[in-house]
Amino acid sequence: MIERAARLIAIAAAVLGVIVLIGAALSSNVQPDADAYWHAALRLRDGGALYGGPLGDETEIYRYAPWFAFAWVPLTYLGQGGAYLAWRTILVAATVVAIWPLLRRPSAASVTLAVLVGGLLISNLPAGNVTPLIVGALVVGVRSRAGPLLLGLAASLKLFPLVLVAGYLAERRWMSAVIATLVTAALWLTLLFFDLPLYLRMGQPTFYVGGISLFAVSPILWLPVALAAAAVVVGLAVRGSRWTWLAAGAAIPLAVPRVWLPDAAYVLIGLVILPALLAGRGTPEAARG
Repeated sequence: MIERAARLIAIAAAVLGVIVLIGAALSSNVQPDADAYWHAALRLRDGGALYGGPLGDETEIYRYAPWFAFAWVPLTYLGQGGAYLAWRTILVAATVVAIWPLLRRPSAASVTLAVLVGGLLISNLPAGNVTPLIVGALVVGVRSRAGPLLLGLAASLKLFPLVLVAGYLAERRWMSAVIATLVTAALWLTLLFFDLPLYLRMGQPTFYVGGISLFAVSPILWLPVALAAAAVVVGLAVRGSRWTWLAAGAAIPLAVPRVWLPDAAYVLIGLVILPALLAGRGTPEAARG
């Protein structure tokens, strides 16, 4: 009875935490990331500069590889309201995909974790940041045949998912690591065909560093933690440890100087992979199959 009550309290606390997070996310101070995607796609559609916009206007600054803006162009024909509704629907679906592995065999721990992490991702909806889509895609496919391509696409939007290449290295999937890195580099290099000087001029003055990261508290505090996280990931990868994926996912919110709450969801990637690895389904041959 006591154990059951403790489980219910844990789940209730998780739900309450999610409500608080979503309430905070609905603050009028939120600058929607979707605005940056929308305006970049509009500029492309209308023949303007991809990385243009009023200098210093956070909602106008597009900091991603060009392909993502092209992917947003069809949404511009829905009108801004329709485009944002469609985009947020995609993000909700991606969130469900990301947490679904935790709910297939529910326990108090897995349900609590799914509620908490799902809440972190859902709290992103007002801003419309791409994070849930990245996490959902990597949870489902990072160890599949398409995994290196998915990881390369993710790292072309937010460079730090490339930390997950350590998982491939731990499994001795050398070609997967190379492909993910090359896809990332190739997608970023397409920026050279656009307005690179304008990109640098637009992004540099307002590049967001901090949020809830240790860097925002103190760079002196952040540096040893970042170095320690990197050392753990590298050490595990060299040893071929099954825990590398989990360590790499956890290192992202710890070590990246530009962090916000939904980034904690990257730990899901390792949590979903780990049971298969511990069950002996984590050999390079199994991963490729």
